[in-house]
This record gives sequence, C-alpha cells and structure tokens, in this order.
Amino acid sequence: MVWLLFALTLTVIAGPTSHLVTSLPNIGNLPMLMYSGYLQIPNSDNKELHYILYASQNNPTTDPLVLWLNGGPGCSSMEGAFMENGPYIFSETNNTMFANPYTWNKNASMLYLEAPAGVGYSMLGSLINNNTNDNQTASDNLQALFQWFNYFPEYKTNPFYIAGESYAGIYVPLLAYYIQQSNLNVSNLQINLKGILVGNGVTNWNVDAYNIWPQFLYWHQLIDDSIYVPWVNNNCTVMSDMSEYCESLYDQMEDLFTDVNFYDIYRECIHPDYLAVSHKARWSSRILTGILDCVPDNALVMYMNSPKVRNALHINSTIGAWEECASLNYTSDYARGSFVYYPSLISSNININIYSGDTDSAVPTTGTRTWLNMLNIPTAVNWTEWYLNNQVAGFFIRYGNNLRFNTIRGAGHMCIQWKPAQGYQMFLNFIQGKDFV
Repeated sequence: MVWLLFALTLTVIAGPTSHLVTSLPNIGNLPMLMYSGYLQIPNSDNKELHYILYASQNNPTTDPLVLWLNGGPGCSSMEGAFMENGPYIFSETNNTMFANPYTWNKNASMLYLEAPAGVGYSMLGSLINNNTNDNQTASDNLQALFQWFNYFPEYKTNPFYIAGESYAGIYVPLLAYYIQQSNLNVSNLQINLKGILVGNGVTNWNVDAYNIWPQFLYWHQLIDDSIYVPWVNNNCTVMSDMSEYCESLYDQMEDLFTDVNFYDIYRECIHPDYLAVSHKARWSSRILTGILDCVPDNALVMYMNSPKVRNALHINSTIGAWEECASLNYTSDYARGSFVYYPSLISSNININIYSGDTDSAVPTTGTRTWLNMLNIPTAVNWTEWYLNNQVAGFFIRYGNNLRFNTIRGAGHMCIQWKPAQGYQMFLNFIQGKDFV
C-alpha cells in the first residue's frame, strides 16, 4: 500500500527532478516523495535558501502544505525536520535515526526552509548579506515561496499554513502579514494562506522572553526573595539599560541557573563541558557559570555534515560545514516584535494557534498569556483541560472565533520534540480548525 501511494504521488507532484531525493543515509529508499534544493532570491547579491519537502503520506493533492521555521534568529529548520516533527529523526542522546510515529507529514506536506540566508546550507551570497533583520527575513522568505511555488505549481491551491517555534514567533506572523499584503496585488502569485501555528514564540519583548524570566525563576523556586524582591522593588528590567545593582541581581540569577536546562527546567542538562567535569570540580573552580547550552545536537550536526547526506540533499559543494545556528549580524526590532501584526491577522479570519510548553524558561507561558490578554479579545471557550489517552495533555482557551491558545503540560521550549504525541494531536486540531474540547 505504501509503495502504491508512492507511485500515485509521483503522478501528481512534478517538482524539479534535480531536487528529488530517492534515499537517505541510515534510511535507504524512501516510502514517500522528498525534495531538497535551492530557492534563488532575486536582486539579493546571490542569496539562495535551502529547502526540504516531505510530501504528505495521505493525499498530497489536497492535504495542507505547512511551512516550518525554527528560530534563533539564525538557526536551521533542519532541527525541525530531523529532531522534531519530520518522518525520520534523532533524539538528543542517540545517534541512530529512527522513524517518527508522530511525523506531521502523515496528514500534511511539510516544507522546511533554512532561513535567513547564511543559515545551515542556505547560501549567503555577498558578505553584505550577513547584515539582516526581521523585515528582510520576511521579504526573502516570501520571495523563496514564490520560487518554490513555481517549482511546485500543483500546490498553489492547497491550504497553506506557516508554523514554527521560538524566534519564529517573529518569523511566522511577519511572513503571514507579508503574504496577505502581497495577495492584495492581483498580479502576484496568490498564496492560499489559511493559518499560523506558533510555539513558545517571542512576540512582545516587553512582557515575554527576557523580561518575564526573573518572574518565572521566582515562581518555580529557582531564586528566592533575596533576589526577586529587590529586583521588583527597583523596577529592574532586562530589555532596558540595567543599573549596576540590577545587573548584580541578574548575575546572581544566572549563577544559580548554571546547571539548569534553560529550555526545560525539569529536563536534564546535557552538555559536553557538563559531562567532562564533575560537579565538585565545577563548583570548586566555577569554570562554568551563567546559562549553559543543555540541549545537544551532536547527532544532527554529524549527519548533516556527512558527505553522503550532502550528496543526497543536493547541497552546493562550495558551502562549508553545516552548523545549527549561524553567526549573522541580525538586528531584531525589539520595539515592534510581532505583536503589532496580530490584530490584522486576526481580523482576516485565518486560523491562529499559539502553543506553549509550560516548563520553558526561555519564552515562558506566563509572558505568552500576558500578550494574548493584551489583545482584548473576548473569551469564547474558557480555560479548560485537554486530554490525550485519558491524561491531561495541557490546557486550552479560545479567544473570539479564530485565535486559540494551548499549553503542552510538562514540556519545555521544543515541546513537540519532547512530547511528540501531544504535539501531533495539537497539529491535527490546528489544520482541522478544531477546538481541544
């Protein structure tokens, strides 16, 4: 049956044959259509964005097309493809690739884009392109989509969704806004945008991410009154110039957080330096202080830099080693964030789902709920539990007709990676436009 489906999809998807991927190292021949190639950005001093497409295993002719973007800014969406919601993934601690039973391409064609230019296997072009920002990224991503739909015109009428996590809280709504503005020009390609899905995404810098972090630490018993009370009483904030006293308080927070996983406070901290040095030695020498990277990507890095993988994915031979995140000179618009685009997106009646792993300290749930409340939209479905396998998977609320928010209970920043069954159920609800009750 799988191979019959594969033969059927060959007749309806006519992407560039030079982009077709027929097998992957560690997997062998693929039971689904996969493409990997480059999308040229016009008038950009030679930017080219690398993409991967996994066609839906159900019915690619009618199933939704979903663009997935990871964050950073400047981190590769290959993390999503090979560690989170793709059909073949690695775990953090196992170098063996395995079939993902909760792959999102069971019911949708999944498009992964390495953006901005210079990230992963995307080509930077001129060195001047190393300087970029939120609007440039959205503009380039839109141009990449135009090129992609030229390669795959059969997808033009499919429902199109944009999804992502972390700094994609900026990427996703801003690209959606650019698409809607582009669609006003009847001479442009009309992209059939139906919704956006954003997980643990930075949105309003005044109330989420860094600024809510001290509160998150305090209410999760990671700092005590001796730090938090003076922090509040002195009106300390992370996003503005801190006084010397506020900086000293912040340094104490970081030192107390050294061995805690920033992206999931109840998850183990796995770090090369952490593994190499005993706790006693670390404490006596304090060679490790501040926030550590506790989420290893060794297996992904090794795989993406394998010559066989590069060859299978048609990677440009002039590009150096693949790294998960690039050192771009990226300018974030902290004044606007992406919050300002939500009123327009909501009024357009596209399906909007915001989700949050509730043990994430990087973009805590409290901050997300704060900016959602700032939209002042009446509650249509009150805060309630949602279930998977007769267990509470998280909590859910709907604002108005088309804005939904849900938590994934007991998971952090990459919650769809760490709670894949819950993430998959949430995704199905999203593309079907369903509430969680």
